[in-house]
Amino acid sequence: RITHNWFVTMFSCSVLVMYRAGDYQAAVKAYEKLYSRMNWNDDYCFEYGRALYRLKCYEKAEEELKRALTVSGDPMILNLLGRNAQDKGEFEKAEEFLIRSTHRLPERIYPYYLLVKLYAVPEYYSREKLVRAAEKVLYSEPKVNSTAVREMRQEVRSILNERK
Repeated sequence: RITHNWFVTMFSCSVLVMYRAGDYQAAVKAYEKLYSRMNWNDDYCFEYGRALYRLKCYEKAEEELKRALTVSGDPMILNLLGRNAQDKGEFEKAEEFLIRSTHRLPERIYPYYLLVKLYAVPEYYSREKLVRAAEKVLYSEPKVNSTAVREMRQEVRSILNERK
């Protein structure tokens, strides 16, 4: 006999396959079907919010990502909320989310990188804030030296050179 929990687990696995394959439209439809049974799960809430963000459904993405914050302390949720707000042109809100992320794990470089990109936007340009965030990216000691860190640092150097 197939149990209800088994069905939810199997359906969740198929949603994850769609999500990881980048089929966000199909994933969002499937997430909606699971919503009442899975909205307590931090991974589910983050992935659903991220899929909505990828589809440029910014209002719904913000709603779901805020729900994710109620079940998880992962700073990546704040990073994505910041990117979502920036894409909507809500620069102050984006800054608030990204600064909150830096407070959760101050040693992480990624939220400072996102702040550099935010402060470089012509409509929200701030040389002082840009330089301060750039220094964190360029001079903080990463937990692991990776290609991603090198690429972020390279892009930050380019941004600084363009904004002299």
